[in-house]
Amino acid sequence: MSTPAIGPKVSATPIPGSKHSRATPDQGAAGSVTSIADNFSIVVGGPVYDLLWRLRLVRVSLPNVLRRVLVLVALTWLPLVVLSLKDGLAFGHQVKIPLLLDVATYARFLLALPLFVLAEVVIDPGIRLAVTQFINAGIVQNGVVTDFENVLKRVQKLRDSIIPELILFALAFLPVFLFEHEWAAGAISSWHTTAQGMTAAGWWYAVFSAPVLRFILYRWAFRYFVWTVLVWRISRLDLVLTPTHPDRAAGLNFLCITQQAFGILFCALGCTFAGRMANSLVFEGAKIESFKFLMAGFVAMSLIVSLAPLAVVAPKLMIVRWKGLLEYGRLANNYTQAFDRKWVHRLGENSEPLLGTSDIQSLADMGNSFAFVDAMRIAPISKILILQLVAQAALPLIPVILIATPMPELVRALIKMIA
Repeated sequence: MSTPAIGPKVSATPIPGSKHSRATPDQGAAGSVTSIADNFSIVVGGPVYDLLWRLRLVRVSLPNVLRRVLVLVALTWLPLVVLSLKDGLAFGHQVKIPLLLDVATYARFLLALPLFVLAEVVIDPGIRLAVTQFINAGIVQNGVVTDFENVLKRVQKLRDSIIPELILFALAFLPVFLFEHEWAAGAISSWHTTAQGMTAAGWWYAVFSAPVLRFILYRWAFRYFVWTVLVWRISRLDLVLTPTHPDRAAGLNFLCITQQAFGILFCALGCTFAGRMANSLVFEGAKIESFKFLMAGFVAMSLIVSLAPLAVVAPKLMIVRWKGLLEYGRLANNYTQAFDRKWVHRLGENSEPLLGTSDIQSLADMGNSFAFVDAMRIAPISKILILQLVAQAALPLIPVILIATPMPELVRALIKMIA
C-alpha cells in the first residue's frame, strides 16, 4: 500500500514537557499531526520531569542517564553506607545482616534503580517510532488524521496531569500500612534495625530511600497505563488494516517490536525480588524450593502485564480477521467456481490449452491469500516476544537459583542438558 500524502512537516523545537513545545504556524491537520507524532513521548512531560529539567538533571537533546543515576544513588544508597559505617553496621558481626553484605539493598539501589532510569531511553524512542509508523505505513489516512491528532493530545494531557503524580507521591512517601515493615524490627538483626530499635540508616531508608524507589516504580506504572490507553484509543479509530499483511497482524506487528523494550522494567522488578530471596536464602536459612511458586508466579504475572497493551488491540483485529475471511472467502469462491467451469467441466467454448496457462498460478495465489487471512493473529503478539519477555523477567532470578543449588546438582543438570 502506498503511503498517502500527509502534507508538509511542521518544524518544531521540542522542550521538555508539552507546555514548552513551540511550532511554526499551522500548515494543515496532516502536518500538525506529523509534528505531534514526531515529538510524542510518555517520558518527556509531567511535573516531576519539568522539575528535573529545571534542576538540569535532564536536557532536551541528551538523556543524562548517568548523571541522574549517580544523583539517585548518592541520595538513596550512599547515605545508608555512611550512616552504617558511623554506627559500625556496615560490616562485621555486630548484626547478622550488615549493610555491605545485604544483597537486597544492592539489588534495589544499584541494579533496579539504574534500570528504571535507563528504561526511559530504551522505551521512549520505540514508542515515538510506533506512533509515527501509524502515519508512515498508511494505517492512519487523511480522513482520520484529525481524530488521531486528538488522541495524541488527550494522551499528552493525561501524561502532564499533576493529580496522578501527586497521588503517586503520597502513596510512595506516606507510611501507610503496606510499608509498615520498613518501620518495624525485622526477624533478625540488621543494619536497618537492632535490639535497640531502628538505626540512623534504617530511618533514612524508611523516610527517603525506599519511598524514592517506590515513586519511580509507581511513575513507570502510570506511564505504562498511559501507553496502554494510547494503544486502546488508537485502535478505536477507523484504521486501514489489511488482513493479508505478511506480518500476520494486519500491519500492526510494529507494536510487538515496541513492546519488547518494556522488558527492562520487569527485569528491574526481578532484581528487587531476587534480592529479597537471596537474603532469605543466605541469612535466614530458607530453601530455594519454598520460592519456586513465587518465582513462577512473578514471571507469569510479568508476562501477563507486559502483554496487556497489545491485548487491547484484539477486538479490532478480530473484526479485521472475520471480515477478511468473509471477503476473501467470497472472492475465492467466485474464482474457484469460474476456474471449475472453465477447466474442469469445460463449459462454453474454451480453446486455450491448459499447459502454460496463468490460471493455475492465480488459483495458487488465491489460496495463499486466504491462508494469510486464516493465519492472521488476533493480537500483535509473537512467540519471540513472549520468550524475550519471559527471559528478561527471569534473568535476575537465575543467579539466585545458581547460588542456592549445590554444585553437584548443577553439574548433573548440565550433563543431562549436554547428553
